[in-house]
Amino acid sequence: MLSLRLPGARGIPRPHGARRAAAAKAAPVEAKAPRFRLGATICVAALAALGPVLEGALGDGLGWTVGLVVLMLAPSLARAGGPRFHPLDPETYVPATYFLSVAYAPILRLLTSTALHLSSRDEAAMEVAYAGAAGCAIVCTALSRAPEAPNLERLVPMHNPKAILNQDWGTMALGGLGLGLVFAWIASIGLGRFFTLSYAATHLEGHGKGLLISGWYVIQIAIVYFFLRIASLRKARLRVPLMVSAAGTLFLMSFLVNTASGRRGPLIFAVLSVGLGLHAFGVQIRRMWLAIGMVCVVFYGIAMDGARFKQGSGIEAQIESAALRLDQTENVLEISELQRVYDNLVNIVNEKPPLVNYPGESWINSVLILVPKPIWHERPLALSERYVMWLTPDFARHGGGFAMSAVTEGYLNLGLLGAFLQIAVTSAVFFMLPLLVAAARETSLLGRATGACLASFAYYQFRGELTALLKITLTLGVAMLVAILMASIVRVVRRGLPGTGTVRHGPERPLRPARLGQPSSPSQ
Repeated sequence: MLSLRLPGARGIPRPHGARRAAAAKAAPVEAKAPRFRLGATICVAALAALGPVLEGALGDGLGWTVGLVVLMLAPSLARAGGPRFHPLDPETYVPATYFLSVAYAPILRLLTSTALHLSSRDEAAMEVAYAGAAGCAIVCTALSRAPEAPNLERLVPMHNPKAILNQDWGTMALGGLGLGLVFAWIASIGLGRFFTLSYAATHLEGHGKGLLISGWYVIQIAIVYFFLRIASLRKARLRVPLMVSAAGTLFLMSFLVNTASGRRGPLIFAVLSVGLGLHAFGVQIRRMWLAIGMVCVVFYGIAMDGARFKQGSGIEAQIESAALRLDQTENVLEISELQRVYDNLVNIVNEKPPLVNYPGESWINSVLILVPKPIWHERPLALSERYVMWLTPDFARHGGGFAMSAVTEGYLNLGLLGAFLQIAVTSAVFFMLPLLVAAARETSLLGRATGACLASFAYYQFRGELTALLKITLTLGVAMLVAILMASIVRVVRRGLPGTGTVRHGPERPLRPARLGQPSSPSQ
């Protein structure tokens, strides 16, 4: 268990003998880890044969459904730190978000129906979803790592506490830059008009202004960074500067603008990224609080869905519409968004619309679409744009759109193999690896914040397509580099300002959250 007192702080260094003993004890475990992961990965890969076997025995899509649930549970059971189902563990979080994007709706429909079977259309869709589930389970098991305690001596250098404050100022400047981009977008619409637009109209106003709207991702990194900064200071028994706590709170509050404009996702992902960042840092978040948060998210989503009907008609009309939507909801488990995403998968698998001209076209276009539209007006259309134009052209002209799930994109490009490959690569590169970086011992706070932010979009991107994920990744990467550059500039400026940024030691009393700083695994 990690102590809240830093090694070497207050003149009490850790004995060298104890350090050597701990290293010797950990060495055999680390040596066995690769062999354990290989064995676990082979077992999970073997489980991929369960779906076809069960489908042959049960039929009606039941075999694919049962097999998919087993595959989604397997990474949590085979994780490197031991079987565990904490929602924020990478081996649980990533499969769960994939499950929500493709399997939640049909399984709920199956459980609430009188006949325990799926239709032939659902059966075909679940076969594709199962191929993606196999890729997700194998990758999450293969990349599983035991959690590590953060190197507090590096994150909060006691010998020179001013050094890390340069990054505080740099990240604050980054958050200010993000706010500037967002305000520039709102100013281009007009402040008064912005709050009178319908929900679809706000999407139309965003066309060609992706650079300005990406300011929200920039702010999100700043939010997670400052919450991690607070956690690291509390672990080191240092007072949290008012600047740090105020910056994190104010940046988070700025996301309420998205709520006013009818967007519910940004605020949810911002809060989720904070939770992922803190969990990877070793802060234990009880499942009870996560369950309460999930209930709040469900009701928040339902209310926002109702408010959209009166978007632009005034705050009172939106509140009344939200309240009416909550009153009319008979079953809170029936989430319309998840149902729509699954229905799109069913339509495409069964109708096979001509959305790609050759195998892999949308994967190639996902890179080409990164070119800003003002520079290349004739850039290729995204897969979701092609789909909505094929399904309902009039809705597309009015700014409407339909989510194109990642497994659907993979299927359109290369059939079942494409579904497997796209989910496997997406899970590994964009979700598992960022979370592993965020939990590594030597990773900086800024690196942890960036990894947590990218991984927080797992559900959003499993129900989206590759081009959106590449845009988010590029934006977060550039934002991290800007924060580092800002910190370097601050460092140069502060050299001529002696005495600034003094950090005072906090009181010797134990911190209120006694679990703060403990590793996320009981075995560590």
